[in-house]
Amino acid sequence: MAKLQNVIVIGAKFGNGTSNKSGSPKPYQFANVTYLKNAESFQNEQHNIQMAGFDTQELAVVYDAALFERFKSQCPFGEKVHLLLDADPQNPSRNIVVDFELVK
Repeated sequence: MAKLQNVIVIGAKFGNGTSNKSGSPKPYQFANVTYLKNAESFQNEQHNIQMAGFDTQELAVVYDAALFERFKSQCPFGEKVHLLLDADPQNPSRNIVVDFELVK
């Protein structure tokens, strides 16, 4: 298990429903956390994008109502926490948040 240390989580999302975009109903579910990261400028032959301050990044969270409730009630949004990561069961080459720890 990996740990993404000292990140400032600013939000959490948890949802499900049925999409009818393709004509036939398809169920979906998602869980994400949004955190701040240092903004990074980007430059190549065709682009020069300068950034300062912070940017946001989203990470998938294991779809677990109890974990979402824990984020809602115990995560100090806007303050540093450690996000605990593990391999995503749907795509083992990708990490997914499985828990968080308060920074001591």
